[in-house]
Amino acid sequence: MSDFASLVQKLNAINNDEQVDITSSEETTTKRQQVMETKSLLDKFNEIQDANPYQPVVTEAEDEVEETMQDRFAKFLKAERAAGSDVDTMKTAIEEGTSEYEYADRAFSKMAETINTLEKMVREGGMLEMKIAQAGGDPAALRDMRQALSDAYEAYEVAHRDALGSTPEQQPED
Repeated sequence: MSDFASLVQKLNAINNDEQVDITSSEETTTKRQQVMETKSLLDKFNEIQDANPYQPVVTEAEDEVEETMQDRFAKFLKAERAAGSDVDTMKTAIEEGTSEYEYADRAFSKMAETINTLEKMVREGGMLEMKIAQAGGDPAALRDMRQALSDAYEAYEVAHRDALGSTPEQQPED
């Protein structure tokens, strides 16, 4: 018998002032236990969600490592000042080097985008190949162009790696 039918019978028995057996079935007990476990998990989830979700949870070990890095950087700056280095000059040199690197990296990225665009235009089975065939031309001529563009992309990767130390594909995502 379903839980609802059992409930209706019990309500009718109570309404008729009869004695009602309140023992629950094993299935009901199992369901209640599952509901309580789910409630417990939801409570824990809500506790976590109430904390700032954008702030990473820092364990004590990570906190110690972060402090160590700060200490090391502070020691580095003190040593540079003690050695007579001008920290502002160092900062300017780093910023200039960074902007020049970013300019060169953007130029390489534009080259890669251009090569990728050309590769899409001459891809096998693409629109250009179909239009050449419809015009009565020889679409096989695009095969050499695809190979040349593939070689150009490989040359781009080598030049980018040699010039700046890595290609965008090798750099970690932020």
